[in-house]
Amino acid sequence: MASANALLSSFLIFITAIFKVALPVTVTTPGQVNIPLGGTGEIPCNFYPSSYAAIYWTRRDDADGKEHVISRVGEDVTGSGFDSGNFNLTEDNALQIRYMQLKDEGRYECQVLDTEFEDDASETQVIAIVTPETAPRITWSCGDQCISQHGPSSILNLTCTSDEAKPPVKLKWTNDQGTPIEAVSSSTPNGTMLVGSSVTTSTIQYVVKRNNTLTCQAESEMIGKRSSEQRSTVKLYESVTPDEAPSVTTTCVNNCRTGIDVGTLLNLTCTSGEARPPIKLKWKNSHGSPIVTISSDVQVGITVGTFVTTAVIQYTFKSNTTLTCQAAGLTGQMTIVQLNEMGIGTSAHRENLNGSEIDEGGFDLVTILLVAVAVAVGVVIILGIAVAVLYKKNKEYVDAISYSYCLSKDGYNSFFPRSGKSYHRAEPEDYIRGYSDESHKL
Repeated sequence: MASANALLSSFLIFITAIFKVALPVTVTTPGQVNIPLGGTGEIPCNFYPSSYAAIYWTRRDDADGKEHVISRVGEDVTGSGFDSGNFNLTEDNALQIRYMQLKDEGRYECQVLDTEFEDDASETQVIAIVTPETAPRITWSCGDQCISQHGPSSILNLTCTSDEAKPPVKLKWTNDQGTPIEAVSSSTPNGTMLVGSSVTTSTIQYVVKRNNTLTCQAESEMIGKRSSEQRSTVKLYESVTPDEAPSVTTTCVNNCRTGIDVGTLLNLTCTSGEARPPIKLKWKNSHGSPIVTISSDVQVGITVGTFVTTAVIQYTFKSNTTLTCQAAGLTGQMTIVQLNEMGIGTSAHRENLNGSEIDEGGFDLVTILLVAVAVAVGVVIILGIAVAVLYKKNKEYVDAISYSYCLSKDGYNSFFPRSGKSYHRAEPEDYIRGYSDESHKL
């Protein structure tokens, strides 16, 4: 194209030289030039014949009036724009605009006066452009047909919002395979930071099909090579709900003893089960009022794509009380912490999918103490019974010995009645035997 113009110019010069024909000046400028806000841009002005007497650059206002910006007559360059330092003329007479501002927008006219005092002019629309500073943001909400677990067949509303731009960008949604997804609504409200800028929003409805990756791309002629920076993706995973209520661990900070005294300072840490997306944990006191956490964290779970949430509170013991750690959004998933002077007890509660409640009571310090007391009482009772039995047996034995000793003082035949048997002197062992022998009852 450049070589063709050069050939045409050479041909016209040749014709002019031969026939001494004075051709009228012809001026051309581009229809529109975009200059980044705060940047520098040029408006070329091409004319033929190349000889000229003067070049004038003016700007037209909305009332179609003209404002002189800069001009060149011979070697002299003058004008208010030149004096301000925001405008200059290049060697080939292009208008250079520096530090582009919104007030510099408008229609600029290049007028060329040739040596025959013939003139021609051409206009160019100059626009200050603003490209988005950051990639689009994606937010989502649950549609009317969204199920509680956000699993397969859930319908989600996903909204992509661009950063402020001038002119507005276009937003394009695609799925994993790069297939376009049609938007159900879009808008371009005015920006709040820059005058004349706009924010573009685009909303789609998407049926979740297990794990999906969707992309929102901001497109504009002004973005050009930065298109890769103007892309955001969102990964949709099937939700995972914890199988059990949160667990609670306790650490004593100060005034720590075997039990809990008034003034004992405790750190209570509530830890959720694996979930996707991460769940929020809320602490409440016995009156149901929220307790502010001193720290919270979200860690990656063992199962791929899941997360574990922790929430820590500090509590100063004043009297027997009950604290609750609740998994937000999961009805029934809570852990109750009982604080009393005997110690700390916890019991977990959650609900099945059908709504029936499950208690997951654990062995706490109070329960262990009660069981220990019961066992001790039982041992004492058993020992008492054993002592009583042994005492009774021993007493019978002592009584038998004493009775035989008394009978032996009577001499011969004093124990057994006359029975036709030979008589002999009774010995102590005979009395003992006779005391227990059925054939010689007293």
